Amino acid sequence: MKRNFRFSFTLLLCAHLALCLYSCAPLQLSNHQATYLVIGNEIEEDSETAGFIAPYKRDLEQEMNSVIGESKKELNTKGTGESSLGNLVADLQKKFIENKLETTVDISVINNGGLRNIIPEGPITVGNIYELSPFENFIYLLEMKAEDLRRLAKYSIEKKNLGIQGIYIEAIGNEIQQFKVNGESLDENRTYVMAINDYLANGGDYMDFLQEVKRLEKTNFLLRDMLLEEISSLNAEGEKVDASIEGRQIYR
Repeated sequence: MKRNFRFSFTLLLCAHLALCLYSCAPLQLSNHQATYLVIGNEIEEDSETAGFIAPYKRDLEQEMNSVIGESKKELNTKGTGESSLGNLVADLQKKFIENKLETTVDISVINNGGLRNIIPEGPITVGNIYELSPFENFIYLLEMKAEDLRRLAKYSIEKKNLGIQGIYIEAIGNEIQQFKVNGESLDENRTYVMAINDYLANGGDYMDFLQEVKRLEKTNFLLRDMLLEEISSLNAEGEKVDASIEGRQIYR
């Protein structure tokens, strides 16, 4: 059976608790008052509440501990702009969108700051991916003109915080020495398709210049679900997750 990664035991628990608390009768308040409680180790756990939550907690832990793949080595965001983890996520994002939308993606971008944990060497669990990508970030496709890509390159050189697939950048200081898209010089007369998360597309991390770029597709694919699916697919094919710093971005 194919795993449904969008299913959340946490949401199920919250919904169930809300139903139990509020379904019996309408909530009517004629007056109210509040008391502040200091939470600490001295407060004993309520056994009835703990017993009620226990089966849901057990199911959640079981799901989070499910192994979906294996990594050859630890992948992280250490590096000057380019990183092993950034390269991996950018590569998987491109592959995922091309397969899902049956289109060509020229460039794939991820912000290293949005990757909040490592992928450990060895087994990879669902929980590892939730820790890595805790935000509800959706994948967008943008139409990039040559000038937009030059601004992207300038931003990448200055901030050194992006994982990029499809672009080669070499710079000394803040001056571009080489800039190629998929091995070719930038074409002033064409547009390029770029996959990126909605946070960056909407100007996050000071990428304001992307706010006016044409949106080709605002998908409902979460970055986290993309990772879960792609890593599971690699595992099903008997492949381990792996990536390295390859020299996509060279800064001197």
